[in-house]
Amino acid sequence: MKSSGFTVVELLVSIAIMAIVLGIGVPSFNELIRNSAIRSNSNDIVVALNYARMEAVKRGDNIILSQRIVTAPTSWSGGVVVWVDTDGDDTLDAGEELRLWDAFSNGSQINSTNTSIVFSALGEASPGDVFTLCDDRTGETGRTITILVSGAVYVEEKNDCT
Repeated sequence: MKSSGFTVVELLVSIAIMAIVLGIGVPSFNELIRNSAIRSNSNDIVVALNYARMEAVKRGDNIILSQRIVTAPTSWSGGVVVWVDTDGDDTLDAGEELRLWDAFSNGSQINSTNTSIVFSALGEASPGDVFTLCDDRTGETGRTITILVSGAVYVEEKNDCT
């Protein structure tokens, strides 16, 4: 009589192979998720910058992109707000917001030397700036987002997030 199924040895070998594959794959998958979060956050900043520039040109007025929640003088990690200063008092008042972006995910730190950027009706940025995006991994790759005074925006890999 022939029986079908697995022997205990076959089952143990299969489980051991699965454990080895998972042990190798899970750390790589975590890195993939963290790198994806950095890319996603940098894309959000680029979208916000391009939106502010487009609104400035469309409205023929100055549009301001600034930190949503000031957690530190040079930290943009709390989110971004794009707004128009309708009353000319240089402060964000209720009803002046055009669009909000929430705080950035996965421990990303987004830093800049300025707390706001103003886009003119010609699409020019004042001042030009460089954002650096890193997360809580030391020495890992991050991103830099450069805003030229012409209003052009470009993203590069950053190889020294220390």
